[in-house]
Amino acid sequence: MQDAAALEKRGVPSTVLVTRPFDTQARSMVTLLGLDGYEYAVIGHPMGSLTEEEVLGRAREALPQVIVQIGG
Repeated sequence: MQDAAALEKRGVPSTVLVTRPFDTQARSMVTLLGLDGYEYAVIGHPMGSLTEEEVLGRAREALPQVIVQIGG
């Protein structure tokens, strides 16, 4: 989240992917970093044990959120 905050402050659109169990912590970081209104993509959990096809499914889940965030 800190890298995205630094990039956003420089005008570089950035999206963070967060799995659902970490949504509350991510929202707290948004507030702590002064990025009120910053949206990130929330996807299913877990990530570490997924097959390639399951990872592609998470990417499909994130894509519509990312498009909205970058204004597409």
